[in-house]
Order: sequence, then structure tokens, then C-alpha cells
Amino acid sequence: MRVSTVFRERKEVRSFHKLKRTSSGRVLNLILLSDAATSLNAGAKPANIAKLFYSNTLNYSILTKHNLRDNERDLFARTLHVATKIFIPFDPKRLEIGGRSFFIEEFQFKDHLRDLLHLDPSMGDPTVLHDIRVLEALSRSPTLDPFIVAEYMRSEGLRVEPAFFAESYGLAGKASSDVFLVFQPLVQKALGKAASPEEMGRFVDQVWNVTTGTTDNLFLEALQIPRREWSNVIFSWKALIYYDLVSRGTADRLDSVLRVLKETTPKMRPSRVLTTRIEEMKRDLARNLYKLHEGSTGYIRQALTLVVEAILGDQSAGKLSETLRDMADHISAVGMNVVLFDQVTSYFLYLFPRPSDGIIDAEEFEAELTNLRDIVQLRDTAFG
Repeated sequence: MRVSTVFRERKEVRSFHKLKRTSSGRVLNLILLSDAATSLNAGAKPANIAKLFYSNTLNYSILTKHNLRDNERDLFARTLHVATKIFIPFDPKRLEIGGRSFFIEEFQFKDHLRDLLHLDPSMGDPTVLHDIRVLEALSRSPTLDPFIVAEYMRSEGLRVEPAFFAESYGLAGKASSDVFLVFQPLVQKALGKAASPEEMGRFVDQVWNVTTGTTDNLFLEALQIPRREWSNVIFSWKALIYYDLVSRGTADRLDSVLRVLKETTPKMRPSRVLTTRIEEMKRDLARNLYKLHEGSTGYIRQALTLVVEAILGDQSAGKLSETLRDMADHISAVGMNVVLFDQVTSYFLYLFPRPSDGIIDAEEFEAELTNLRDIVQLRDTAFG
């Protein structure tokens, strides 16, 4: 039986309204990006920046990586921790009036595309098939950071113009440069052959630009990695370097959250039961945040260290291959946990920027702690 897409509750509409000027690893705000591209294309010297989709409705949508709750799992054929939600506003300039939303990974994804956007893949229109391929790639991308999206699209053989992200995401180019600075010398060392700087540059570029369509690659052939895994292995290596770079300094943020939790007490005279409940929530949230942080950052450090040791220590190609393929197996979970930590700690410090004593309402404090605790428990537990 087909179930029609329904209007979101008022609370969710408000939350999307707040996303109007928000972009992060959890949120891809195509309204912001498409407006910026339109402005650049309309200038005295048109930039001719291609938008992400042929469908203009999709170009003015918002995508989020959504932490699934138990009551949402029946929408999916397989077990997921995180799904990719598309929000289609009634008016991109007035998000407060609402819109429709659905998940890319759910059973009825193509039904929603046909019913809401009039995009029918069964008709064979190449522009529709392209847009669906982009959406499905976005659903597989571990997070929605512009660097991660652009690199995952590249690995899938889908071209995204870097300039599409440049106006609203100034850090995208820097992220690419920073990751390449780590990636380049390791590939050069791993190739292990005498070559001119020009030859070595070409080798590194070939590895960096591996896609699903790549049929020969000296580096990956030497590692004896199956060709079907090449693009995902190289993407995952780049993504892990990126997550390592953006995770630096997160220990300080964790310390700030733990300090606020420890030193914050609600208004006077809450009941003994409520006081006990608040203390339990504080301990649970602190413990789960610590596990989330240490599990993901610990895996990142260990995996990247193993790569460096395998290359610089002249270990066997098999050891390097094993490490890179393990990265590819875990990259989605790592990305999910990195974004989840950022999401929860950022929101917590927005609500409670500093310790307070006797100011916060006890029931509101308990409700916020419970909500954040429940979200953190959605982490991928493969990392502790």
C-alpha cells in the first residue's frame, strides 16, 4: 500500500527554517549554494557554474544526515543508523511555511520523486537518471561536508564543479589542499621507484583522481586491490585524512562540555527524584560522549598510523592493502560519528555556553539532557 508523504510537524518546520543559513557535515544547504551560483552566473563575466541537479526543485532543497529513531526504521529495507533526508520547501525563501520531506534510502524513494517532483526514472530521461544517481551518491557519502561530497562524487565518476561550493564554503579548497599535502608524499614513497618529478606528479595525480571508471593504476595494481574497490579505497583514504584534520581540537570541546555538565545545577528545590534523574542523565551523556569521541578519533589515529608505518617502514604491499581496505569498510561509520559528536557538542554548548548554578529550570534541563543522551546513543558502536 502506498503511503503519501505528509506535512512535517510544526517543530520540524521550525528546525528547517533555522537551517536557512546553516551548512555542516550534517547539512547540505542547496538553497544557499544555488543562489550563490545564480549570482555568479549573472555577473558581468558569467561564471557558468553548473548546479548539482538538472531539476531546479532539487537545486533548492536541503539535505541532512538524519539520526534514525526506532519509529522510523520500518521505512527501510535494511538496518541503518543514519539516513539522508531531502526537505523540499514550498517556498525556498520562506522556509517557515513548511514543505515535504522523505529519505533517499527508504522503500518509497522513487514513488516520492514521481509524486512530488514529477521525476519518473521509468521514462528513461537521461537528466532524471543523472539526478537520481547524484541523490543516491549523496546517500552513500559518509557526511555532507563539501570536500567529502565533491570527492565522493569524483570517485563515482560524477563531476561537481569546485566553484559550486566556493562561494558558500570557503574551506572546501583549503581542505582539499591540506588533504593532498598529507596524501602526496605517502603515495610517492609507496610507489617506491625512481622517477622524475614530472613522472611522480603524474603518478600521484592518477591515484588522487581514481574513479569507478579507472581501468589501470600502477599504485593500486601493485597493492593487488580488486579493481572494483579502487575508487572507494582512495576516497576513504582521503576522507579519513580529512576527518583527522577536522577532529583536531575536539578534545578541548569535549572538555568544555564535561566541565559545563559537572558544574551546572538547576534552580533550587527540584524533587529528590528529579535531582537523581538529572545526575544520571549528566553521567550518561558524559560517558557516551567520551566513548563517541575516543572511539572515532582513536580509530582515525590508528588507521592513519598503520598506513604511514606500512609505507615508511617498507612493509609488505599486503599490509598496506589490508589497512586501506579496512578504512573503506569503516569510513561511513567514522564519518557518522564525527558529525554526531560535532552536532551534539555544538548544540549543547549553544544551549549551555558556560556552567551555571541555580538558573536553569530543572525539568527543561532534564529534558534536554535526555534528548542529547538519546541522540548520542545512536552512534555506531563499532568504535567503542
